Amino acid sequence: MVRLGSIRLYDEHLSYSMNTRFLEAFVCVVRLGSFRAAAEKLHLTQAAISNRIGSLEDEIGAQLFVRDSSILRLTPTGARLVDYSERMLEMQREIMRLGKRSDQLLGIVRIGVIDTIVHTWLVDFLNHLQESYPGIEIQLSSEATERLHRSLCDGEVDIAFQTDQLISEGMTSLPTLPMSMGWVGRPLAQGAREETITELLHNPVITMSRGSHPYLALKDLYRQALIPVGKIHCVNSLAAIVKLVKNGFGQAFIPLAPVKDALKSGDLRYIPCDLEMPLQGFVISYLESNASDAIRFVASLAVDHANKFIHAVPPPYNPA
Repeated sequence: MVRLGSIRLYDEHLSYSMNTRFLEAFVCVVRLGSFRAAAEKLHLTQAAISNRIGSLEDEIGAQLFVRDSSILRLTPTGARLVDYSERMLEMQREIMRLGKRSDQLLGIVRIGVIDTIVHTWLVDFLNHLQESYPGIEIQLSSEATERLHRSLCDGEVDIAFQTDQLISEGMTSLPTLPMSMGWVGRPLAQGAREETITELLHNPVITMSRGSHPYLALKDLYRQALIPVGKIHCVNSLAAIVKLVKNGFGQAFIPLAPVKDALKSGDLRYIPCDLEMPLQGFVISYLESNASDAIRFVASLAVDHANKFIHAVPPPYNPA
């Protein structure tokens, strides 16, 4: 049995109903990091968001957020609920799509994407689109975030898969779960020890393009360590970064998920750091004035696909 606004699961031993609006509010708070931001996103008051979270906690019988912290933090129950909530919301979306044939979604969708996404979940996402929604034709370009902003505003692409929340009239930006960032290097020689953060920052460092999130986060690490900014190589291609690191041109500070295969194979090594590592956020953006049903659908599906990818990879590639 399915009702609008709720999902009811039952068998001969179990009957359970949960209001999906509560789950939607909970997931939105987790993704955006605050009750205020979630209220703005869902066009509700902050009190309404708090009431929905409170009702969800009453249904579950446990607190979802730590109440005595200035920083929004999930309780262990809240952390476990994130994945369940997203799966239930996706189930509802799939149910609502049952009446619409996949080939009824027609149109060309031009996607601009940054290199990090190319090396993580993009190929699987495109394969899924091609197999399940043949009426949607994708045209792809890969560019740095700054260039994607211009391409989106100039109408050269319909959707931008990138890193910055775009503030512009008529702009819709859908955040995804973040990826972990960290240090990688080539394998250690036998008997060598791991570098300290001070040693890492005093030697040449390779990161993404100037102005990117990894670049700005790296500069903040220099500030935290009280070390003047040193020699930084800015490279927009992750494949090029991996090659440079393997050939001894420096250690790299980058998102970890795109290089997880190189880390697992031993071509690169993960370098632990005693400073707290920032996260790499991502946003799916499009202009509402230019958006067709196909564009809106592809953007929403991309968020779901990105989040499933992040949930599927283990630490240290996953911030969970």
